[in-house]
Amino acid sequence: MEGSGLWLSQRNFKIDSPRPNSSPKHQPLSNPALSGSHTFLTIKATSQLSKTKMSGIEVAIFGPRDGVAAVKAVGEKLNGKTRLELNRTGSYEQNGLTPSTWELEHLNASLDHAGLQDVPVRIMIRPCGAPKLGPDFVYSDAEFEQMKSDIRKFKESKHMSRERGDGFVFGVLRQSCSVPQMLVVDRVRTAELKHLAGDDFKCVFHRAFDLVISTSRDEMWVDDLEWLKTQEMAVLTSGGCGNASNNTKALKQVLIETARIGQELIVGGGVRSDTLESLGNGMGGLGYIYALTSLHSVGMVLHSSFLKRDPSNVVSFDAEEARKFKATLYTLISSQGCAN
Repeated sequence: MEGSGLWLSQRNFKIDSPRPNSSPKHQPLSNPALSGSHTFLTIKATSQLSKTKMSGIEVAIFGPRDGVAAVKAVGEKLNGKTRLELNRTGSYEQNGLTPSTWELEHLNASLDHAGLQDVPVRIMIRPCGAPKLGPDFVYSDAEFEQMKSDIRKFKESKHMSRERGDGFVFGVLRQSCSVPQMLVVDRVRTAELKHLAGDDFKCVFHRAFDLVISTSRDEMWVDDLEWLKTQEMAVLTSGGCGNASNNTKALKQVLIETARIGQELIVGGGVRSDTLESLGNGMGGLGYIYALTSLHSVGMVLHSSFLKRDPSNVVSFDAEEARKFKATLYTLISSQGCAN
């Protein structure tokens, strides 16, 4: 990610104007640092801002085997705390499915053995991949019951830890009742899953939100984003269908909205060492991101799986790419004056 730093006495960062005819709750920012209706944010360098950092890196792993290697490759703490998203072994081609409790137990044992027992683990709750017909993440009653059962099972397994920041990752959609072809957050089912997870475990609404954004009209997705905040849920998104680096305009608006309401944003989808700079440029630059998240006391997490395919089309963890990602991110942060 790229942009101006926070070390000079005063900087200006351009912020997109709110959408036309937006209600007051949809104004992107409300802060004394804003001057009237101007769309420029003035930052004065303070000790608090100069220590600003992103919340960290989240690595999606597909089975417990690569957990330790992933954390060691990107660092337990790189500009924030590294955490893992655990998916079922071999489910990458289906974009991640619910793992077994045995896989979590095995991951915990390997982290403990490596002295990494404090690394948070988020559990994917997804009963099946995309259907051949119809939209993804719109589940049958049986599939939804399986999701509820899986959350109960993991909680009862005693392999999850509130203290280290464990939690669940899920997303449930439904067809809009008023706009044809538009998908929206299924608030009834999402609230039920969040209630089952309880207050002890953090919850993330995953990239199902990409479909909410891509099918939305007139940024109606903001209403769903705000509702998820009332449920104390973070949002993982690439800003629409495809890779994050191709959706930077939408991601910048998501960043503005999540900062406004104090919600954690997780950016994923093709986030690699060779896309970091273009991703940051499209979202306004590192200085802009750091300033915005600092003022509103929120974090932005980068999400990647760091996978590679061998000549036989077998997918595996790419430790070299993870280390390159870490080095690229550190270089961008340091060179632009945003290092801690």
